[in-house]
This record gives sequence, C-alpha cells and structure tokens, in this order.
Amino acid sequence: MRTSRIISVPRGGVSRGVRPLARGLPAAAACLLAGCGFGGAKHPGAAAHAPPKVQAVHEESPAEKALAAMVDAVGPSRSDAPVNLKFSIRDKPVVDQDDEIKFAVIPQAHGLTSVRVGFGALEGLTVVSHGPAINAVKPASGVPIFGSVIVRPVKAGLFTLTAAVAVESAGQSVMWNFNIPVIAGQGAPQTAAGHP
Repeated sequence: MRTSRIISVPRGGVSRGVRPLARGLPAAAACLLAGCGFGGAKHPGAAAHAPPKVQAVHEESPAEKALAAMVDAVGPSRSDAPVNLKFSIRDKPVVDQDDEIKFAVIPQAHGLTSVRVGFGALEGLTVVSHGPAINAVKPASGVPIFGSVIVRPVKAGLFTLTAAVAVESAGQSVMWNFNIPVIAGQGAPQTAAGHP
C-alpha cells in the first residue's frame, strides 16, 4: 500500500527561499529560447547557410587599359579645346633606332564632324611613319581614337614631337597643337668582335 505525503504550505504562500527561484524562471526561459534561435537572436551557424553576397566587379576594357597607361600631352593653354591628346612611349628612345609612340585623341565636345591628326618634329628627331591616317568622321564625345607614330632620334637629348589636330565643327576647321616630349639616349656602346 502506497502512502502519500502531504506537504503543507505555510499560510503566507510560497516560502521565501522559493520566491527568488520563481522570479528567475522567466529570465532563464528567455535565455534558452534565444540560444535556440528564437526571440530574434541569430543562430551562430546561420551566416554559414546564408547566400554569399555578390559584389559587382568592373572589368576594364582594352581601351580603358590602354588609356590608363598613357599621359597627357602638353596641350593648348586654353581650357576649351574640343579634343585631348594622350600618349605612351614603350621604351626610352635610343639614337638611330626607331621607336613607336602610341597616342589617343579623345573628343571632348559633341557635334564634331571630323578629327584629323598629323605629326612633325624639329632637328634631332625624325618622324619615320605616321601610321594609318587618322580621319575620324562624326567622332563620339569621350570615345578615344587610337593611333601610333614611329620616330627616330638622330642624337641624344630632349626633343619635341608636335601633333596637329584639325577639328571640324559647324562648317569651321580649327587646328589644335599638342607637344609630346621625347628624351633620347645613347644606345649600348658597340664592342669590337671578339672583345668584351
């Protein structure tokens, strides 16, 4: 036969030792729920399952890469030139050797009907080849027109390659001059055969 125990509760209700425990139960339950991912708290492993964020990466076009390797030519003092000229020299030019100078003419205004380019040089520098003729019809503003010119220094020193850019717009033709500095140096000294 089972005997049952009767626990008597004092008249004042729950004893003083039990009251703090009863008050702490809601706080403990909230902590447990938060640890399981309830109550707005994120589970530690949730970030691992979230889809990765995709960042847009801009890939440079060949034209942008070519322009990034160029520097501005010395242009007109007026700031309202309808074109800009940039250039790059691959190697330091050497006396009596051909060297290629790449350039880009960049229209800076809308409504141009044509752009033509010609090159010249003073004593000490020779223009060997102008490359393919640049004669752009109705060029778009901001779109570079690429070309190259071959030069040959005849002596060491600092020389100027001049670029004349003829721009036609609204029935008028205006010439804009740009200068490209060319520093030529002596080549490696020639040695006699069999002697270092």
